[in-house]
Amino acid sequence: MATTLSAPPASALTLAEKNFRPSAVEADLYDWWERSGFFTPDESSRKPPFVMMLPLPNVTGDLHLGHALGFGGYEDLMARYHRMKGEPTLYMPGTDHAGIIAQVVVENELAKEGITRQALGREKFVAEMWRWMDHYRPRIEKQLRMLGCSLDWSRPNFTMEPSKQRAVRAHFIRLYRRGHLYRADRIVHWCLKDQTTYSDLESLHVERTDSLYYVRYPWAEKMPAGTPDVVVATTRPETIVADVAVAVHPSVERWRPFVGREVLVPEVERRVKIIADEAVDPAFGTGAVKITPGHDATDFEIGQRHGLPVLSVIDKRGMMTPAAGPLAGPDRETARVDMVKRLRGHGLLVKEEPITHAVGVHDRCGTVDEPLVMKQWWVRMPPLAKPAIEAVRSGRITVHPRYQEKVYFNWMENIRDWPVSRQIWWGHSIPVWYCRDCDETIVPAEDAPDPTRCTRCHSDDIHQDPDVLDTWFSSALWPFSTLGWPDKTKDLERYYPGSVLETGYDILFFWVARMIMMGLEEMGDIPFDAVYLHGLIRVGSVKMGKSKGNVVSPVGLIDEYGADTLRYGLVSGVAAGADSLLSDSKLLHARNFGNKLWNIGRFVLAQVDKHPEALRGRSSDERPDASGEDARWILSRTEAVVEDCTRLIDGYLFGEYLAALEGFVWGELADAYVELSKPALRNGRAEETVRTLAYVLDRVLRLVHPIMPFLSETLALQLWQRARPSDGAPSLVIARWPLAGARDPKLEERFAVVVDVVRAIRNLRADAGIDPGERVRVSLGGDVATVREMAPAIGELTRAEITFGAGAGAATVVRTVEVRLEAKRDVAVERARLERELADARETVKRSRELLARPGFAEKAPAEVVAKEKARLAEREERAKLLEEGLRRL
Repeated sequence: MATTLSAPPASALTLAEKNFRPSAVEADLYDWWERSGFFTPDESSRKPPFVMMLPLPNVTGDLHLGHALGFGGYEDLMARYHRMKGEPTLYMPGTDHAGIIAQVVVENELAKEGITRQALGREKFVAEMWRWMDHYRPRIEKQLRMLGCSLDWSRPNFTMEPSKQRAVRAHFIRLYRRGHLYRADRIVHWCLKDQTTYSDLESLHVERTDSLYYVRYPWAEKMPAGTPDVVVATTRPETIVADVAVAVHPSVERWRPFVGREVLVPEVERRVKIIADEAVDPAFGTGAVKITPGHDATDFEIGQRHGLPVLSVIDKRGMMTPAAGPLAGPDRETARVDMVKRLRGHGLLVKEEPITHAVGVHDRCGTVDEPLVMKQWWVRMPPLAKPAIEAVRSGRITVHPRYQEKVYFNWMENIRDWPVSRQIWWGHSIPVWYCRDCDETIVPAEDAPDPTRCTRCHSDDIHQDPDVLDTWFSSALWPFSTLGWPDKTKDLERYYPGSVLETGYDILFFWVARMIMMGLEEMGDIPFDAVYLHGLIRVGSVKMGKSKGNVVSPVGLIDEYGADTLRYGLVSGVAAGADSLLSDSKLLHARNFGNKLWNIGRFVLAQVDKHPEALRGRSSDERPDASGEDARWILSRTEAVVEDCTRLIDGYLFGEYLAALEGFVWGELADAYVELSKPALRNGRAEETVRTLAYVLDRVLRLVHPIMPFLSETLALQLWQRARPSDGAPSLVIARWPLAGARDPKLEERFAVVVDVVRAIRNLRADAGIDPGERVRVSLGGDVATVREMAPAIGELTRAEITFGAGAGAATVVRTVEVRLEAKRDVAVERARLERELADARETVKRSRELLARPGFAEKAPAEVVAKEKARLAEREERAKLLEEGLRRL
């Protein structure tokens, strides 16, 4: 933290407009926070730190709304909350070089100028990549500041900076020495457009309709009469020339006698055996399938089990190789048409029919996958996955929402080896050299200089592996490489393991699982205690992403609405882990809530200025000893919402946290207490009322700060100009999170009925189209004991003359109180409304009775829970009775 604290910005201290104007204060406040060192954890604190790494955004352009949701919505909310709880909070910034994604984006930009990567050459292209990084990294960091993210900017990180290159090199070499890395010829996903391999996780499956061809494979030997033909179904007839077997499932009786016999591969007349393997789907086609290990992942595995050769007939450009024999030369699509024509001409095409199936494509560009067998570097994953599975299963790491743990286990327990070589130019170099003279593989010591001679034959004719590493290989080290690993630094000792990892559920396997595995492997400990997986912001049904070109930038929305409104709108109403769409109505609602809070604040500040003696010698957060029932009620409800907000944030229920805040601020503070305070300010209770208003405002601003930092800080600074907080905090950023104080549950319950009655009267007025300024007559009947003394307050809040008695006309039943508004009503509409309410009431009665009658409930549930449920049943039965009576009267 800064040793000399500068004064808060004047723009925040003086803003007094009718509606909150974010652009007037946001940049000034953030600059003050950053200069003051509020975001840097207090190294002298002995409390356990709260540590959270920013899910490093790719340097491929501006941020999008998905980033805004995670960074400004959930992560900064948690960082600010834990900082206010007094925990030294490290919210670590950083950006990712993005590997293939960034290369594709930059190649597309160069293509607009008619320039290709190949024409530039590797060195110049990499220089172009660095120019892109240097341009967009500051832009992304500026946008993170615009969102209000309280990141510790004294610790910047980038995955391609020298310290991270050293960490990646050390990690690769250590994995290799431990036997977790190997180089082998295995089948990989190959992208014809991007000219690189990619992992299973980067392969999407899209549904499309193709032709399914049924092809007869002639018997190699003359067979007895009545022997069935071997007919194989395939969507890829161009790969028939690479077939090395026909496979059937061992359980299928009709094929069992023919296992071991030979057939001829059409067009090339290669003799191949019929083999039995359980990987065959007996329901596909005829139950007999062609085996092409060179161009199908399942076939490759079958081939490995049966010792079959691998034939490759399609090259990296998608062209047919000389090994394709009669099909050599054209691209794979042309070869498919040619092969079908040949099969038809030779009488081997039995039939052709459409099939709708899932086709693998590269998630970055949508190009149809071409499986190829290539020599690649692979990480042996099952040994690394085992301790990572146990870390979650044992509860050392918890995943929220909890159902995602099943998804995690399902993938981890069936994990496959990870191909980490990428045939692109932008990324971390593979620290391996090969000798051209003796084929030795040279892997140096992790801190040794690059080798210049072969360690075996001493030849100087060696060359480095031209590939780079998958970007997720470096990202997997993020929780500890950012803290100085492989060196043993003070930061690493203090801040590893971290506390929470927040990110989208779509990268649970790409990133989260790999961080857990590599943290356990390199550090011997889990990288974080909890994982929170948020849902995706979608455009239609498609995930938003910069490489997809469907990005909505948060910048324009911040300019129009302000960061607080955007943050609130993104989180509000979204269940944990659920996908969402951000609508104009959500943003308007969020802005309206902010303005409601702003106007409450302006009202309170005006009352403090009118009655300066009320807070003289007192702190803003000193709870008053109030005598008025309304003041005691709002103080009790304030403590209740402190309790609720704390519990909900601790439980990762962020949407519910906002609902609790809004319900209190709008439904109780603004709609009830602020209105009730106005006569109290005039009738001799001014000092008590001002103290109550100031205390409640101070509490609310602290509670709202994690989601609306700019508005809350502006009001807090203005309040604290008039009365300092007891903790002496210069800013809400480092102010104390409130602790829940004493409550009066009985008083809260009484006022809850009053608030519900007030809400019902207001709704009735609106339904009847009564002018807001017009006074009306309202009669209250039924069980009115809880509201009788509050009749003046109800009348004040609803501009109504309140009477008690049965009254005339249909009643709206609020709990056990009948509310009747004297106004002309449509009888048919009233009847329909009462019938709907009665049906709902009977359903709630039924549910309560079923719960109480459930075997073991009354005996096993706590006594207070049973008593509460019985009271609820009685209230619901009374409400249903009153509604039935209302219908009879109507």
